[in-house]
Amino acid sequence: METTKDTFLSVVRSGIRNNTLFFIAIIVVLLLLYGLVATSGTMYAGKMAVYILTFSVAYVVFNRFLFRKTKVSRFSLPPNYFNPTINLIILFVAVFQVLHYYMIGAVPAVKSILSNDFYEIARIRQDIKSVDSALINYSSSFLLKAVIPVLLFLLYYRDRKKFWLLLAVGAFYSFALMQKAFIVTILLPLIVGFLLEREWKKTLFYLFFSFGVVAALTVVSNPSLRGGPPQPVTEQPVVATPAPHKAVRTEQYSAPVELVVALYERVFITTGEMVGNWFYYIPDTLPYLKGNGYRLIGGSDYRDYSREIYDKLKPGYAAMGFTGTATTAYFMYDYSNFGVYGLMAAGIYLALLLVWLKSFFGADRRSLVALNSVSLIWLSSAAFTTTLFSGGWILTILLYWFFRPYFVRLKEQHA
Repeated sequence: METTKDTFLSVVRSGIRNNTLFFIAIIVVLLLLYGLVATSGTMYAGKMAVYILTFSVAYVVFNRFLFRKTKVSRFSLPPNYFNPTINLIILFVAVFQVLHYYMIGAVPAVKSILSNDFYEIARIRQDIKSVDSALINYSSSFLLKAVIPVLLFLLYYRDRKKFWLLLAVGAFYSFALMQKAFIVTILLPLIVGFLLEREWKKTLFYLFFSFGVVAALTVVSNPSLRGGPPQPVTEQPVVATPAPHKAVRTEQYSAPVELVVALYERVFITTGEMVGNWFYYIPDTLPYLKGNGYRLIGGSDYRDYSREIYDKLKPGYAAMGFTGTATTAYFMYDYSNFGVYGLMAAGIYLALLLVWLKSFFGADRRSLVALNSVSLIWLSSAAFTTTLFSGGWILTILLYWFFRPYFVRLKEQHA
């Protein structure tokens, strides 16, 4: 006879299974909250509570009343076109990255390995973002955040040879551009899929593969970890609260320990710390933008607070001519425009999107969770519209629709 405890656990498991994207979003916010509290204390906890509560309530309401049945076009890519299409995409990925390196003037990671100058490496990384071609920049983003992740997820079970080929090409491209998040992005759908199927060995293998690339990039970016001089310290302005300025560690650790500390800070601290930076400056130093923080709405009055806050956080780098952006969680862009009301709006529209996605993917829960978890994580450090468009979320959904019959067959194989 089933006990009350068993019934409760069954309800909880069912709730998590049917609303997995919602719980992933909550976990991402809790990680942000951890980093925020670790660096700023609890002074902004009330504002975060407004966002979390609004998002949760909106999701429950929308999930109950909206998108009960979403009709999806039954477009089907003919089977005889599948392999040629995949071959063309893989070829394009390989050729495009060669063109990208040509536009940059070098393979950034290789050039950085040959340098022991911290500032030179910083300029190499800046050169990656300064390529004066919207087509190159957007194509690169689409490939790394949508095309490669989706196809790796699909090809692992359909064509293992093409999977390994695309993984080699995609992993090198991720490494070459010196952005640690890229390798995680291209492999995360696959890793999440393994987790859902409880394929633990495969999960661990690709997790360690990702961490290996991240660790290698950390070493490449920091000459001090490979026998070079220590990282120089730039002066930071004195402020009333230490919240927006991480204290410089004076302890000297061995290279392996420094690597672990750097990875810990990047995963658990940095994103939450950046949320605190934005709360600190807005609205006391930087006023609410009242719509002018959105490029399409602001027009000539548009202001990019991510650049302005970067200059405040890194005055030493700004004085040396370095440009950068202090990107933050998506809801902070709405907060910078409308304050607490912006936080509430952000919770509502994300809840609406998650409920629609649940309906669009239907019974294919594996693809729903695996393919959309990447974008949910990107929302922790990018604006919503950026994630949706140049971040590849819409393209991911379109690719799923384009290859939908083949994803459905994967679902049936693992039913």
